Amino acid sequence: MNFIFTPTEAAALVQVPAKRVYKEIEYAVITSNANPPRLTFAALVYLKALREVDFTFSVDFRTHLYSRLVDAMTNRTTQLEIARYFVLQLDSISNDLSELIARFNRWKNSLGINPAIMGGETVFPGSRLTVRHIGMMLERGESKEVIKEDYPYLSDEDLEFALLYVRAYPVIGRPKNNKILN
Repeated sequence: MNFIFTPTEAAALVQVPAKRVYKEIEYAVITSNANPPRLTFAALVYLKALREVDFTFSVDFRTHLYSRLVDAMTNRTTQLEIARYFVLQLDSISNDLSELIARFNRWKNSLGINPAIMGGETVFPGSRLTVRHIGMMLERGESKEVIKEDYPYLSDEDLEFALLYVRAYPVIGRPKNNKILN
């Protein structure tokens, strides 16, 4: 995959806090020559593997692991042995992430953005319901059942990806103010 991801997109896709991704960049475990930083698919595989393993490793070990993982993926290796009994199934992680990214991108492409509707906020197709509204409800802990009661036309995928969307694309800066001040 030749996709490039922002740190917040990467964090959302692999379900880790954005702070963890930024720490990996800060400690130069994950390298990025871009400013602001951009991450490769290999970085997502690395982050997902770390999340799944759920061990705490030193910065030196993580740096070495990331380097070996990038080499393995470049050479299309399906497994990466980390220790005698510890093997990462790179093909499984890659396939899972590839499928998720493809589904998310298809879903995103179906959304609407129109400056005349909800101030240009991203909305679900054929509605005035913003993706951010639903995603924030889920972020605050509202149950999917309650949301589907109020918005029965939303699919399970809509709910899954609305939460991913608000995590991947947080609102930055001050809120819009369309009022003219005198």
